[in-house]
Amino acid sequence: MEDRGAEGGVTRAARRVGAALRALFGAGIGAAPRRYPDGEAFRDDVLARYPFTDAARALLRTVRFEVRNLGAPVGGGGWYGPEARRIVLEGIQDEAAVHELAHAWADLAGFYQEREPGGPPWPTLHRPFRAAVRAAADDPDPRFARVRFLAHQYEHGDPAINFPGMGENDAERFAGLASGTMGDLRLMPPALARYYAGLFEGAKVRKCEGAKVPGCDGEPGGVGRC
Repeated sequence: MEDRGAEGGVTRAARRVGAALRALFGAGIGAAPRRYPDGEAFRDDVLARYPFTDAARALLRTVRFEVRNLGAPVGGGGWYGPEARRIVLEGIQDEAAVHELAHAWADLAGFYQEREPGGPPWPTLHRPFRAAVRAAADDPDPRFARVRFLAHQYEHGDPAINFPGMGENDAERFAGLASGTMGDLRLMPPALARYYAGLFEGAKVRKCEGAKVPGCDGEPGGVGRC
């Protein structure tokens, strides 16, 4: 997302958290470099290779998508908001593309519920989503270790890398978890995964065993713990 003063510092620090995540869990979030004639070809390839919903793919294909270096998988980039409807990446890195596409989807699909005082002229806050991220930071299930690590960094910060936490920056929370999992909602607790249901396939991540439980896969309510 485009840097804006103090928020830009949080954004940069959040990306350092992503680097720490890759150091812990391996770099396997991205594909081998391919040849692309332009940025939109790269965008469409990313949309095809990761589990975006059909509706999200259709919406995100309306976004201008530019890549400064089509020959190298370097990171970095920005989403310039719903008025400009433009993404610019430094290179053809999958993680950066998924991150900025998540920013774009959240703004264009109306994910956020409130405007931030002194923030941009469109909503950027989603307090129930933020509460779900906070809960994920303490989820002991080993299947969600990657998201637990990220969520803990987002909610509590990390003095070792001079990262104060996300504060009220729900936009970076949302995009950071999208690219931190590369759309694999099995890596998220169900109570958090449901907020990504419009962006990624697979929000119903658990099957119920034994008695039927409302909120579990196949039951009304969609996502929940069995």
